[in-house]
Amino acid sequence: KKGGWTLEEDLILINYIANHGEGVWNSLAKSAGLKRTGKSCRLRWLNYLRPDVRRGNITDEEQQLIMELHAKWGNRWSKI
Repeated sequence: KKGGWTLEEDLILINYIANHGEGVWNSLAKSAGLKRTGKSCRLRWLNYLRPDVRRGNITDEEQQLIMELHAKWGNRWSKI
């Protein structure tokens, strides 16, 4: 399935992970009954639905840390 995620799909994914945990994403998508790819489910969970995902502006301290690390490592973002 392509396109944006519906609230129903989000709830299915959240409930499935709450009951079964994270796992092999390709089989998780099928087991949960979602017509999405495993990659799509993984990205939705990691980037939007996980309870510890913070949204909003970064703090001044976080910005300073990013600038310091960038001065040290350049554009090696995976290292930062």
